[in-house]
Amino acid sequence: MKMEKIIEDIYEHMPYYSTIGMDVKEIANGKARIELFMRKELSQNGMIHGGVLASMIDASCACAAFSATNFVGFVTTIDLQVSFLKPVSKGMVIASAECLRAGKNVLFCESKIRNEEGELVCVGTSQLLRI
Repeated sequence: MKMEKIIEDIYEHMPYYSTIGMDVKEIANGKARIELFMRKELSQNGMIHGGVLASMIDASCACAAFSATNFVGFVTTIDLQVSFLKPVSKGMVIASAECLRAGKNVLFCESKIRNEEGELVCVGTSQLLRI
């Protein structure tokens, strides 16, 4: 299946991604990259809301895990850990995730979010269940 079709299916099954403006750019070989442009509706006190960054960690890990299953079935988050390192007040944020371990039922992924200057602003890990 082509990446464009996979991304189209992701948006169809998870409209939340497009609702907040997440743009899935890459999903293949246990890796994923998602971009999001900071806008006023996603802010709190002039900075991107932490829940938006947590959503990006969750989504990028889920996409990486899904690609590690060769796009068979679905995955769902069973644990999510997020550490916020630096506030973001403007521009683009980019989440890059990798599936570090794909077991029979549980997958372990890590994601890092950087601002458009390449500075690390948030990191997280997720365990996901194949369903």
